Amino acid sequence: MIEIAIDISRPLLDLRLPAEPDSLPLARQALRSLGDAVQADREALEDAELAVTEACTNVVEHAYVGTPGVMDVVFEPAPTEIVVKVRDYGRGIGPSVSEGGFGLAMIEGIANGIEVRSGPEGGTELTMRLDMGAVPLSVNGSTPPGAAPVERVARRLVAVVAAQSDLPSDRIVESLLAVELAARHAPSYLQGQRVQLLLERLRGGFEMRIGPLVADGASALIRESELPVIGAVIERFSDEVEFDRSQPEAERLKLRIGSR
Repeated sequence: MIEIAIDISRPLLDLRLPAEPDSLPLARQALRSLGDAVQADREALEDAELAVTEACTNVVEHAYVGTPGVMDVVFEPAPTEIVVKVRDYGRGIGPSVSEGGFGLAMIEGIANGIEVRSGPEGGTELTMRLDMGAVPLSVNGSTPPGAAPVERVARRLVAVVAAQSDLPSDRIVESLLAVELAARHAPSYLQGQRVQLLLERLRGGFEMRIGPLVADGASALIRESELPVIGAVIERFSDEVEFDRSQPEAERLKLRIGSR
């Protein structure tokens, strides 16, 4: 399961990803979508992607031995930087961090500063401050940015999952339209300050849950996606639509999208 939390009150993006190679493009696209939204310098953003990829690759290759695991990746813009934390819950760092495959030399050459520490319950947390250029980061002229870009993040990460699930190109386009409309209107019906996306790759498709929403918020998202002639886009382009009310205090809109 891929868990994505997008803050609507401050520019914070939080991912929990399986510690596997397919998660690397998700981490890169998360940084890319956030960096583009806050108008980061393009060259600095490309360098930052290298550092994030190296840190996540180390988790995939070294943190867990013979067992599945997860990694948490947190992105938070500062005035001219994005602070990135990569956390695992595996073996932790050894006597020499460089022996663990961190590629610290490359990361240190890119980052303004790094910190590596062991977690209280094992594992490792690597914090990087990645330069985004000399101009203060902003969203639509707001300095500092006021919130993470919900639509942009959702669209890019779902595009990666859809492609990895071998959806045909026409279905990828349709699925992205449905997801984009759900993400656009979710903050209006949200419980709390974070839009949570749960993504699961399936054979020939994927499943997405978005929430936590107020009562009847899921049906409201369906209504908000209505377009003339087409009708409710979310229903039209999804194979299955469900209202997940398994948690009494909040509901989620659940979509299953396949190749048909």
